[in-house]
Amino acid sequence: MLVRHCMSQNVVTIPPDAPLRDAWALLHRHAIRQLPVMRRERLVGIVTDRDLRSAPQTASSVAEVMTARPMVIPPETPLDEAARLLRRHRFGALPVVEDKQLVGILACADVLDAFVELSGVAEASYHLVLTGTDGAESERNVRGVIAQKHGELKWVHRDKHRRPEQLHLRLRAKNIEDIVDELEAVGFEVSALVASKGRNALV
Repeated sequence: MLVRHCMSQNVVTIPPDAPLRDAWALLHRHAIRQLPVMRRERLVGIVTDRDLRSAPQTASSVAEVMTARPMVIPPETPLDEAARLLRRHRFGALPVVEDKQLVGILACADVLDAFVELSGVAEASYHLVLTGTDGAESERNVRGVIAQKHGELKWVHRDKHRRPEQLHLRLRAKNIEDIVDELEAVGFEVSALVASKGRNALV
């Protein structure tokens, strides 16, 4: 998934000469934490709720507290790379720029929403934890069993730090019992099975 697929395109912005009270008002009105700062059509900074909270009493305009020349990303950036940048620099959001034009903003909440969608947990599905065999062959065996039983594998992760190794996976299946029985028949131990009701669940 690319940044353009999950960024917010309706970006709320503010000019650098705006009073700080205007910035606060926009943040509260739109329930956001960052405002790209625009001078005409050019991105010149970003101001956050943290910047406003820590602003000196003498500050009166956005230009005095904003971060000038903020880090930006293009919309074709892979989402996992954008997430790495957000985590590494402890940013709450990254402006998205294409051909020198602000086209969106990617916030941490957007990344979490995309993760939920990609992981499959928003759908009725199952999370399994398997032990019993190690190595890449075990993953191939799991994929084969799920395909044979007409399940849909959303993702699989080998936890190599545990001994024995564990396989974590999420899948959709009409008959999870058949899949569990077959996995156990080929040598796996199903140490955990958790059902997710999906986005329509009440809890």
